[in-house]
Amino acid sequence: MSSLISDILKRLLDLVRTETSTEDLQKPPYESYAQLVQEINNRLSIGGNVLDKELLESMRNMVREALASLVRRRIEKIMRYYQVGKDIPQELLFIEERRFLMPLLELRVAEARESKAEGLSIVSFKKGFPTLYSVRLVSLGPFSQFDLVVLPRTDAEELMHRGVVDVIR
Repeated sequence: MSSLISDILKRLLDLVRTETSTEDLQKPPYESYAQLVQEINNRLSIGGNVLDKELLESMRNMVREALASLVRRRIEKIMRYYQVGKDIPQELLFIEERRFLMPLLELRVAEARESKAEGLSIVSFKKGFPTLYSVRLVSLGPFSQFDLVVLPRTDAEELMHRGVVDVIR
């Protein structure tokens, strides 16, 4: 077997072994799966001139199995990080994994925005109002008639009961 081929296979199998033997994501030696596969294909095509077809096909099968195992294990780890809300260091991801993860991270950001907004209300002042001290111990105002303001929900409800604001949302 060509030393070029054995080197790339050894690196691939070492990566799979490391990834399957640990709970944390490992820093990949390539930027992308495409780069890894391209290097393997290049080495196999160079070595294919020297190797017989049966051996070459056996090596391709071994590479396929190793790549499938690597992808499966890494995706499991990434999804476990995601489910528990753990930050996923971008430098530990292949480009394809980043693309896969992007919509999920956007969903998490949207969820965070919504949860922050849960304790807030949008109000419109019916009349002018002096400075008020919020339940969050900050001073707000003064306000003019028709001002649209985001307030803590408890403050908004209190001002609504006093007839000072209309709660829009």
